[in-house]
Amino acid sequence: MKIAIGIGELSGDIFAANLIKYIRKNYPNIEIIGITGPNSYKQGLASKFNISSLSVRGYFDVIFNLQSILKFRNNFLNFLLNEKPDIYLGIDAPDFNFFIERKLKKKGIKTYHMVCPSVWAWRANRIRKFKKTFDYLFSIFDHEKKFLKLHKFKNFSYVGHPLAQDIPLLPNVNKSKKILNINHKGKIIGLLPGSRPSEVVWNTDVLFKATVLLSKRYKNLLFLVPVTSKNNLSFIQKKLFETKIKNIQLIHGHSHDILNISDIAIIASGTATLEAVFFKTPMVVYYKLSSLSHFLFKFLLKSKYISLPNILSNKALVSELIHKQATPENIAIEASKLIDDVSHRQQLIKEFKDIHKRHRLNTNELICNQLFQ
Repeated sequence: MKIAIGIGELSGDIFAANLIKYIRKNYPNIEIIGITGPNSYKQGLASKFNISSLSVRGYFDVIFNLQSILKFRNNFLNFLLNEKPDIYLGIDAPDFNFFIERKLKKKGIKTYHMVCPSVWAWRANRIRKFKKTFDYLFSIFDHEKKFLKLHKFKNFSYVGHPLAQDIPLLPNVNKSKKILNINHKGKIIGLLPGSRPSEVVWNTDVLFKATVLLSKRYKNLLFLVPVTSKNNLSFIQKKLFETKIKNIQLIHGHSHDILNISDIAIIASGTATLEAVFFKTPMVVYYKLSSLSHFLFKFLLKSKYISLPNILSNKALVSELIHKQATPENIAIEASKLIDDVSHRQQLIKEFKDIHKRHRLNTNELICNQLFQ
């Protein structure tokens, strides 16, 4: 049997890598092909198709790179039609994967999609296309069950979140400190301005300016920044030089270890906010984007919240500072509230534990039981 896996971004690559590892251990005779990334490559998925060609975010990034994205998509589709896999699993990236899934479904290839598109937040009409697009959906957030049933979509199962399974309910902080060689006695603040180059460009400057304000108010702070690529590193180093901050340490990768040892974190909205939940790290969520992107975002968004902690708890659990609200001053104010209020931090940790438990299932086993039944 041959399975093809389609991914479009780093979070999908992490999910794919975990699934590939499980398949190779429990279903060694299954051939795996598809799009690769840094994590899935380590699990043996070598491919000429790499997610680096698809790592864009925001409407204008997509428009600017549209020609190359469409070329990549068509080449990948032709590759799949030639390979004729028994199963196609698209992981997230719906605008990319839905096209592939529809084409393969028409050819009689069994199609699955992992990660329900955020139809509960925006473009709810997409749910009407699910049946024509793929045969089965794997949902990873527990609040989606009610929404899908309400819209009479039955071909799905809730499988929990892969990261909730990978991250222990009680992570080992001392182990992470040893890995990072951090012995700081004061407060540690994780800074996560995003992983895509476009995110880093928009979100780093305001973040570093906020650290200047926080450093004036508090003594003995240490800021840790996980850097995901060489391109991001050069830009972040430039901004670091401009702000002349001495108490920021750049670390290649290790975002999980940084979140694990941080007293609080300041995070650009995205998957990293969910990772912070699973590591029980109180956070401030912010996000900068262009004025036109923000206008379109507000026009399309139907959800009250944008950050995953708030969406999953259905309340304003963490502070959200978006677009013009995401100023250095506002970020510093919200971070200060977390630093000063111990009881609030403890309440957040309690809420995060509950979210973690609800999403901690045997995800890869549940997926494979459905794929290979």
